[in-house]
Amino acid sequence: MVDIALLLLASLASLGRMIAAYTVSTLLAISIGVAMARRRLVEEVLLPLLDILQSIPVLGFFPVVFTLLLMLPARQVALEAAAVFLLTTGLLWNMIFGVYSAVKSLDPDILLMADVYGLKAFSRLAYIYVPSARAALAANSIISWAGGWFFLTSVEVIASGPQEYRLLGLGSLIMYLYNEGDTWGFYTAILLLFLMIVSSYLLVFNPAVNTVTRRLMLPASGIIFPYIARLASATWGLLLSLGMRLEARRVATRRWMHRGPAAAGVAVALPTVLLLSHGSLANPLFISSFLSNFLISLARVSAITLLSLVASVALAYLALTRQWGVGIAFIGEVLGSIPAIIWWPLLSPLASPLPWLVSLVVFLQGSFWYEFFNIMLFGVPEVREELMELARVYGVKGFNYFRYILLPSLLPSIASGALSAWGGAWNSTIVAEYFSSGILTVDLGGVGSTLARYVYSGNLEAASLTILLWAVMIVVLDKILWSRIFKLVEKTHAVGE
Repeated sequence: MVDIALLLLASLASLGRMIAAYTVSTLLAISIGVAMARRRLVEEVLLPLLDILQSIPVLGFFPVVFTLLLMLPARQVALEAAAVFLLTTGLLWNMIFGVYSAVKSLDPDILLMADVYGLKAFSRLAYIYVPSARAALAANSIISWAGGWFFLTSVEVIASGPQEYRLLGLGSLIMYLYNEGDTWGFYTAILLLFLMIVSSYLLVFNPAVNTVTRRLMLPASGIIFPYIARLASATWGLLLSLGMRLEARRVATRRWMHRGPAAAGVAVALPTVLLLSHGSLANPLFISSFLSNFLISLARVSAITLLSLVASVALAYLALTRQWGVGIAFIGEVLGSIPAIIWWPLLSPLASPLPWLVSLVVFLQGSFWYEFFNIMLFGVPEVREELMELARVYGVKGFNYFRYILLPSLLPSIASGALSAWGGAWNSTIVAEYFSSGILTVDLGGVGSTLARYVYSGNLEAASLTILLWAVMIVVLDKILWSRIFKLVEKTHAVGE
């Protein structure tokens, strides 16, 4: 029987890592998102790079962890830093794009007034960019927070070949209890995980979204949020004071803004050139094996993205016509936060006879909620009330409601959500196509399964080459597919308005 004190300690450890990763992600999202929106060179360098990074699963960053972080002399500190780094890769991308979109859409008159009054870089950040991005950052945090929990188990058990490092945490403890056959402890730990996730949304994130958007979009409790808001406000005040003092001393930041993209380009180009020069990439068998597995995963990811889109639009319809929006959104927050790997032991009776069904659940967990929350948080609130009133007056229902009211209103959020869902589905391949724990091993093939096997067998060289080819294919697909989709959406929406 599992020790309750151990459960509580593991919960606090996992929550601490999540808070640390969220703090790092917030700071990076603000700095990178603002830089991308205000500097053309930064945008041109980082935007395609971020499109690639958001599609690379957490295991794709394991070579970085093992070659950089685990070489540090303080092993425990290095492991904790590795876990926070890996969690950040699950939180960050969506938040960056939220800040970027918000700052990019700023009224030009505001920026003109900033020029007139001679506002410097930090003053613009503090009084223009951050306030304008608050709502987008809060709403995208809902999705990102769920994404962090989704890969919790994967970052608390860092394994490759004979090397395995387990951190004390709820995710690793749940898998340990499952492998040990401790059913009571396993389900107790899952229940505690649920309670922690629900509490974080009800007490912190939902009140924050409702406050900054000034809409009652999500169920929330005001028990502790006012205190958290005061602490955040005081911290922000200290940062403002420090930033103003540094700005007064003319601390140069512009050189970084111009040299940063070049450094990022070199950081990406150098390992790419080294890997391209590697003999394995000239091996036809390696290439053909990768392509065949990639096509298998591509078919699955495409189907999951389409299914997520259809289901999300259907739920948006129910939210608008039945007033179920708040309840549906809250259920989505909880379900979307369940760590991916936990679904395999939870559904273990189905895993052997119907592994594809459990894989479908895991795929949907990693993809569906991106589309769902983009539509519910950014699309549904923008449906104009007068259109809905006209629909009620003239009895517009069913297919005509979808075609003439719902879809045109939701089109931008559907497109952006589909892109995020696409990236989430690619991320999920590593846990949806391959699972091995205790007596249960499932291998459904695909590029995610291939990467997982390379990492867990200790073949980090092949894993790195797989990630490189994966990134190349994602760039090709972005150019062929998504750039055209967004141009079509932009044209259609402009005509609709």
